[in-house]
Amino acid sequence: MITRLSLIAAGIAFASAAGAQAPAQAPQQISKVDFTKNIDTRFAALDTNRDGSVSKAEIEAAQAKALQEAQADQQQRMEAEFNKLDTNHDKSLSLAEFKAAAPAPTAVETPDQMIAAMDTNKDGKISAAEYRAQPLANFDKADANHDGVLTAQELAAARRK
Repeated sequence: MITRLSLIAAGIAFASAAGAQAPAQAPQQISKVDFTKNIDTRFAALDTNRDGSVSKAEIEAAQAKALQEAQADQQQRMEAEFNKLDTNHDKSLSLAEFKAAAPAPTAVETPDQMIAAMDTNKDGKISAAEYRAQPLANFDKADANHDGVLTAQELAAARRK
C-alpha cells in the first residue's frame, strides 16, 4: 500500500511539476543523493500543510491542479494548431485547408541508401541472403536462450535495449 501510494504521489507530483513544460530528456545517470533530493522535493510539493505526511485531500488537490494545468495546456495547443490550419482565418476549416496541412508521405530511405546498407558484396543489388541477414542477426540477438523462438519476454527485453 505504501509503495503504491508513493508511486501515485510521485506521479502526481511529477505531472504537476511538469505542468505545461515539454517532456525533458531523462538524464543518462543520477546519483542516489540527487535521486533522493528529487523525491523529497516532490513529497514537499504534495505535503501542502507541511505536517510531514500526504493526505488523501492533498493528493486530490495535486491531481486536480495537474489535470487543470494539462487541460489548459491541451486547449492552448489545440487552438494554436487550429489557427495554423485556418489559413483564411474564418474560424472554420475547409477540406482544402485540412488537406494542405497534411504532410506528404515520403520514403524513409532512398534506394541508394537501402542498397548501401544491405549490399554486403557491393554488386549493386540486394540478394535474398543479404536482405535477410540483418533481421536474422537481430532475431538471434533477441533470442536470449538461443532456442530459435522469441518469447514475449525476449521481445520486450530486446525493445528495451
